[in-house]
Amino acid sequence: MEAVLKNLESTAEFIAVSQTEYVKRWDESTVERAFQWSDYCEHIYKKFNTNPTIRTAIENRLRQTNEHLRKTFTEHRDLTFLDLGRCRDVLLVSLLKNPACPCSVLKVILGSFKPNDGCGDSPVSTSFSDLLGFISCKSAGEVLRATNGSRRETAGLCVESLAKGSILREHIEKLLSHKGNESLVGSLLDSLFQPGSENSASDIIAGVLLSCEDLPAHDVTRNLIFSWLQANPNSILNTCQALPVLTLTELAQQSEGFWLAYMGILKTWAWALSYDVTVGEWVASEGSGVPFTTLTEHFRSLLSSGHSLETLRELRELKEGDGGFEEKGLSVWGDVLSELSTGQKLPDAANILWSE
Repeated sequence: MEAVLKNLESTAEFIAVSQTEYVKRWDESTVERAFQWSDYCEHIYKKFNTNPTIRTAIENRLRQTNEHLRKTFTEHRDLTFLDLGRCRDVLLVSLLKNPACPCSVLKVILGSFKPNDGCGDSPVSTSFSDLLGFISCKSAGEVLRATNGSRRETAGLCVESLAKGSILREHIEKLLSHKGNESLVGSLLDSLFQPGSENSASDIIAGVLLSCEDLPAHDVTRNLIFSWLQANPNSILNTCQALPVLTLTELAQQSEGFWLAYMGILKTWAWALSYDVTVGEWVASEGSGVPFTTLTEHFRSLLSSGHSLETLRELRELKEGDGGFEEKGLSVWGDVLSELSTGQKLPDAANILWSE
């Protein structure tokens, strides 16, 4: 039994390191060994989950190990007995969320979590451009296929996030290939948005969705993630706060529901603004909303997208509901529309609506 506890302790240490900058030192063999230990932990969980005596012994050792690791790593996340049952997921999320995770490690987990899709198992170079080529060959859609070594971002999102999203997408697809695993996927997504890591989580979620962009509208993975986002107000708020405007526009074009939720957040930000007559500008109270210029940037991008008509119609209705004022400073919606009318290029149908 002591050998089992020692092995669990080693796995907890691996996962703790995966959350730190020391992961930069990992090579292929280290990553593979970490996932092997994760598989071992899942086996131990299944074997002893219903044995109260052994479970208590394991929980006590994990508690001691966590106390030790918290002293060594200030941002350590405790590994619990329940985590052992999904230890592979815990390790995967830790690596994906860690900005220090090198491309060589991404390459290994990309290969570990992707099913065999007939592209073969040719050796993969550790160069960044070859990593992107590997992602393209394996499963990524048009967005990833369009990237290369000289193009560092797509739709406002860096290629590292697209790569991580592609990895997570394939893992989710594997989970969803078995009925009843939807709740597991929800738990996996929940674990991404732990306090303090919302920005990196949003990048990864966007990477998943952008890698699904070439798939049919009824794609199960994409629709599940969009539904999960819309059912979690804090997560979608963090996503809108963290992602570039161009990325949010791309996501809004993929999902009507996301566009509606995104518009709801933009409205909340607008209503948080108040007009300061001393400076002649709309300003946000400290800690809430976004500056007026940022708000108009979001709307300007949407007006150049597939939702231009709906966005413009919504803005005009909001202006009319606010009194329809043209004078500056009386209605945030009137001033947003006034700002957008300057140099805004719109599709023909939207131009007709604008001129009415």
